[in-house]
Amino acid sequence: MKARLVLPEDVHIIWDEVKPLIDKALDKSDEAYNSSDYLDLILDGTCVLWIGIDDNEIRSALVCEVVQLPRTKALEIHVWSTKSGYDFEPWMNHFDSIEDFGRDNGCTIIEVTVRKGLAKKLNWKHNYSLLTKNI
Repeated sequence: MKARLVLPEDVHIIWDEVKPLIDKALDKSDEAYNSSDYLDLILDGTCVLWIGIDDNEIRSALVCEVVQLPRTKALEIHVWSTKSGYDFEPWMNHFDSIEDFGRDNGCTIIEVTVRKGLAKKLNWKHNYSLLTKNI
């Protein structure tokens, strides 16, 4: 799998393939955002879209944002999904492209809120868990 950054002007070309991946990830979220919200954020340059391509097919999508924190910048991953719901290992083999993007944009950390299963697979430092409750 190869990780590719999608420029805002090219998003419309692949959106029909990416939207189901984003919807799939958001299906288990708290409904604060939907795929149309992320499309707007990508098109206006607030967020960026990365895709994982294998055999000329989009198999994964990642939406992230460079965020200025009080003492540093963070690359915050908002959506991370694969077509199968698994297969994160091939993504991780090319994750250095995303890390380089973060570094190139002045980020010193990457932040992501994930479900328990992906947290185990990533094996990153676990700082905290985000819990939500619908009211």
